Amino acid sequence: MVNCMNDPASKYFSPKTTERDRAVFEAGIAIGTLVHQFTGIPVRSLEDLEIIKKAIERSLLAQPFREEVKVELNIEVPQSNSPYAYTTIKTRNIDARIIIKYGRCRVTARLRYIPELDYNLGYIEDIQED
Repeated sequence: MVNCMNDPASKYFSPKTTERDRAVFEAGIAIGTLVHQFTGIPVRSLEDLEIIKKAIERSLLAQPFREEVKVELNIEVPQSNSPYAYTTIKTRNIDARIIIKYGRCRVTARLRYIPELDYNLGYIEDIQED
């Protein structure tokens, strides 16, 4: 069982859980949070888009063991002055990289639209262990 000094919850995880396991687990939580909490947000302007991007990054960084979060929102903002002219963020608009540091393990998780799959894929981009 991993016993990361700064993790009072580690005692609840299986004794078979490694630091690598926990880092990957936390990466999955982060990607799930990104997909399920931040889609559907209305966007009317480029200013809105920038504020939302920063809010998403800061929100994800508030979760345990997040070291770095970089989010890009690839979305066309409406050019109309109509009060009904807005769009919403969809998963395929999100390109994100989240770095989790747990103990001696660092995992880089990624969420992005993959045209070849026609799918918004969350995956492990890299794992480093000290």
